Amino acid sequence: MDISRAYFNAKLDPGVLTYVQLPEEDPDHGDHCARLVRHMYGTRAAADGWQEEYSTFLVETLKFAQGTASPCVFRHGSRELVVTVHGDDFTTVGPTEDLDWLGTQMQEHYELTIQPRLGPGPDDAKEAVILNLIVRLTESGIEYEADPRQAEKLVAECGMTDTNTVAAPG
Repeated sequence: MDISRAYFNAKLDPGVLTYVQLPEEDPDHGDHCARLVRHMYGTRAAADGWQEEYSTFLVETLKFAQGTASPCVFRHGSRELVVTVHGDDFTTVGPTEDLDWLGTQMQEHYELTIQPRLGPGPDDAKEAVILNLIVRLTESGIEYEADPRQAEKLVAECGMTDTNTVAAPG
């Protein structure tokens, strides 16, 4: 699941005062500023506010237990679900019924996109992109492939786009 505009879901603590400059198209641009009531991308506390928001929702509302070794891992006590969170991306392992339940709960609370479900069933996807990794479910197991754009970017940054390849350097 990918949460849309994740940081905007997190409310600022009442005692925290954060002000931002109004955009130029606003008629009060030069004379006024705005006080934030929710976190905004680019502010110092935004990531912490988002972590507090989703952690509170998963633990207090959905009754997950937060990991001790990693606060980004959550396990449900009565459902067979394990959730890992990386920024605004939630990856979950569990049976279909429990995954459906979690998807419904999350959609009621956040605006999100649910990616195809990777699994062995006839209706399950056999390939998915998770955190820009290509993950494939094959007969011999799970395969991970790095995002090919990363290698292309590295080649371009090193100024090697017009070079020839060789089997053995030197």
